[in-house]
Amino acid sequence: MKKHETKHGFELIESREIKEIKTIAHRYKHLKSGAELIHYACEDNNKAFMVAFKTIPEDDTGCPHILEHSVLNGSKNFPSKNTFMELIKGSMNTFINAMTSSDTTMYPIASTNSKDFVNLMRVYMDAVFFPKIYTEPNILNQEGWHYELTSEDAELNYRGVVYNEMKGAFSSPESIISRKCMHAQFPDSPYGFESGGDPEAIPELSYGKFLDFHTKYYHPSNSKISLYGDLDADEAMALLDDEYLKHFSDPGQSISFPLQKPFGKPKHLEIDYPIDEQKDAAGQYYLALNWTYGSVTDTYLPLALDLLVEILMRTPASPLKKAIRESGLAQDSYATADNEILQPTISLVCKQVKQEDIEPLAKLIKSELKHLAKEGLDKKLVEAVLNSREFFLREAQIQRFPKGLYYIMSTTGAWQHGGDPLATLAFEPLLAEMRKGLTEPYFEKLIEDVLLNNKHASQILFKPVPGLIAVQDAKTTAKLKTMKAGMSKAEISELVKFNKDLTAWQEEIPTEEELEKIPLLSLEDMNPNASLYPVDVEKAVDYTLLKHEVVANGIVYLKAYFDLAHAEEVDLPWLRIYTYLVGWMNSQNYGFGERSNEIDTHTGGISLMLDMFNSYQDPDYIMPKFVIKAKAVKDKVGKMMELAAEFAMKPMFDDHERIKTLIRELKAKVEASMMHGGFQVAVTRMLSPMSQLHHWKDITGGLGFYHFLVDLAAKLDTGIDHVIEQLEAVKRTCFTKQNLIISITSDKEAIAVTLPQLGILLQPVANEVYEPVENHYALRNFNEGIYAPVQVQFCAKGGNFFRKGYSYSGKLLVLNSIISNNYLYQELRVKGGAYGAMSSFTPSGYQYFASYRDPNLPETLETYNTVADFLRSFSCSKREMDKYIIGEISNLDYPNTPEMLGTKADEDYITGFLAQDRQQIRDEVLSTKVEDIRAYADMVEAIMSKNHFAVFGSEAKVKDNATLFNGITPLFKTEGV
Repeated sequence: MKKHETKHGFELIESREIKEIKTIAHRYKHLKSGAELIHYACEDNNKAFMVAFKTIPEDDTGCPHILEHSVLNGSKNFPSKNTFMELIKGSMNTFINAMTSSDTTMYPIASTNSKDFVNLMRVYMDAVFFPKIYTEPNILNQEGWHYELTSEDAELNYRGVVYNEMKGAFSSPESIISRKCMHAQFPDSPYGFESGGDPEAIPELSYGKFLDFHTKYYHPSNSKISLYGDLDADEAMALLDDEYLKHFSDPGQSISFPLQKPFGKPKHLEIDYPIDEQKDAAGQYYLALNWTYGSVTDTYLPLALDLLVEILMRTPASPLKKAIRESGLAQDSYATADNEILQPTISLVCKQVKQEDIEPLAKLIKSELKHLAKEGLDKKLVEAVLNSREFFLREAQIQRFPKGLYYIMSTTGAWQHGGDPLATLAFEPLLAEMRKGLTEPYFEKLIEDVLLNNKHASQILFKPVPGLIAVQDAKTTAKLKTMKAGMSKAEISELVKFNKDLTAWQEEIPTEEELEKIPLLSLEDMNPNASLYPVDVEKAVDYTLLKHEVVANGIVYLKAYFDLAHAEEVDLPWLRIYTYLVGWMNSQNYGFGERSNEIDTHTGGISLMLDMFNSYQDPDYIMPKFVIKAKAVKDKVGKMMELAAEFAMKPMFDDHERIKTLIRELKAKVEASMMHGGFQVAVTRMLSPMSQLHHWKDITGGLGFYHFLVDLAAKLDTGIDHVIEQLEAVKRTCFTKQNLIISITSDKEAIAVTLPQLGILLQPVANEVYEPVENHYALRNFNEGIYAPVQVQFCAKGGNFFRKGYSYSGKLLVLNSIISNNYLYQELRVKGGAYGAMSSFTPSGYQYFASYRDPNLPETLETYNTVADFLRSFSCSKREMDKYIIGEISNLDYPNTPEMLGTKADEDYITGFLAQDRQQIRDEVLSTKVEDIRAYADMVEAIMSKNHFAVFGSEAKVKDNATLFNGITPLFKTEGV
């Protein structure tokens, strides 16, 4: 019998080359502790590490989620509170976070710096295996929940970071529906519990149960450790063994996730969900259909289910999506495949349905599925979806996310549940299996087995209940009021003291000794030179050409920027609508489904977007542009040009009923984005009264745009001719050669192949010249309260520092880190219970402070007013200042994909941002001193004194503080009003 290789306590189980991702994967098991490890050896310098635990929820208290927050608040060897924030402040990480899924808790990091990578790995391992939670119960009180009573006369409340995070999560209809669907499919399984925590159940979590959960699940024998990149594996494995794993013994007991027994017959359920009190419940029902099938350990099934959903619902050619849309029975629909849990589950959700249409809609879906199973899917659609997925896998570029972590996380589901973790990465045999669908009824059989003949299914009617959140809040308030009334004076005094002691603990400043234990790079490790973005500018007769020569593996990235300086402000919402409609309308030479298939078959994607740029030298000079984006391998560039022109410039607006349906669908999508994006709504609406740029962003993608769509939807039946006129005007006037910029990013050979074929794209571009419009914007003071059916607030306050006589500097990046990661984090999150706290100082002169999922409102706005005083007395050691500087250099040096390199160079050219500007900013960051930070106190005070703010929050909180606002706006306005 062959003896396996052993090093640093790890026994090599197997080595496998994965050619598709250019890596050799080595699987190990740590003999003493039982930990499993995979090392992905490759040349990628963006090194990645992750330790993951199977964490099985045992109730709805959210213990897995609260524990994820808590272990990063100090550990045996790194005892400083808020260890996580210290790493964010001062590491060269390209990714650092922690996340909890329904069955796994993950702790991933990535860095291109070898020394920094080891530092991050060491701190994370110490956090998960030796956290301070056993000696400091206040960590649970802060991160999870506690009873808040600030004085004997005050109201009793629940407070805690996760508690408020989940109150925010339970405010979005889509989030509620996703959770309830999971619970419905797994009533007898841990998946039936809320791993993130149900706000109603979180206060049931005791300190003892919290610690027991860590003891049970955070043992190395229950861990999966991943290493990826050009790291020193010998050094990493020695560290893991010597400092952590060798101190544990494998108990010989594996933790298994129990299976949900399949249903004997499909379930029919009815569940309430909250809507705004003023909103008409008619037409606001949701229908959800769910199917659970097979196992994540099946090599082919997870990918097959995801592709099935793609085929049926996610492309313009998708037949089930088309049938639902054309029925007019739902305003919008979408489907998901949760293919990383033990028992994969597909969910199909239809939004904004009339109650009387629920059953007809369910019957329509089943009928269409039967038809597709019997008659077969369009093989061109199947081929297009497969080609699109293959392009994505081969390109291997995920924007702003290390691909090593993408690979690692892709293996997690199978690995946690006993499957082959490497099979998902070797995608050639997977795609070969899927391509059976081109000649066999492969996906049709899946429709039959998974969606038609599968009894492990549920049909859920989500019933809209106006004011349900207010009812739930009142119930919680009454419960706490009764609880306080039943407390003795001594118990009340003790609880007040507990809160004072908690606040005192939260305000304790880590000692220099504690902070110095967290490893830190030195400024000498920082490259003093700013990154360069390659661009070769050529002026042609009809356009300006930007060439970006990079290593792109034979892929060509194309962007065409069409100038919209002649567009009136009233036209801007129509431009945004146009960008949505073109993907779903027939065009001059193709039906929309046929064109979609062609795009997915021959390219890596084509899109049209409306973008807003502003000059670096004159930030009030705004440059709106239509941007065509496309990518393809160099051999398909000619086809890409043809399809890009067809997609963006040749839509046919002759199907009036389809246009009505699509506009209503867009309204539903934007409405959902408003509920998800309260933070962005608050910031944009706060800055809009003083900024034309933010006002334009609001009316093309924010709350202003949503209200425009509400009014438009109410007039569609009688005003469709006006809609067509507007869309035709956009098509006719917005694609001209006037100030046209074309950008090509690829290697030298591919660029040479691309240039002669630009004429295909340019053929339909008009020669007309239009006079630019002078848009005069009147600044105003307007503080706005926006209310919606949510349980938390998003509070924004800010202004423009250019108008206070200050200029932009790289030192503001360091200032921003100090304010957001130090002061606001401490005041709003640690002490105030908000899930997040942010700030920003932009090169355009705009500044904001903002809170995220915040239980407070006036208290938060007042906290912003104290930032200037904090800055005046700010002091820190040189080591701490170096930490802030290093963190900002890390942000400036984030590794770019080839496409991102081209995009940044384009933005520099359009905005007038020069290489010397980038170097100046870097020099200013590196030279920041404590006195520079203090000097900004007057600037911040000047901005805050103007009292520009906006709040997106619950109706009760906003109306209770009505005197703060110049106006109160409901998110959901009545159509046509």
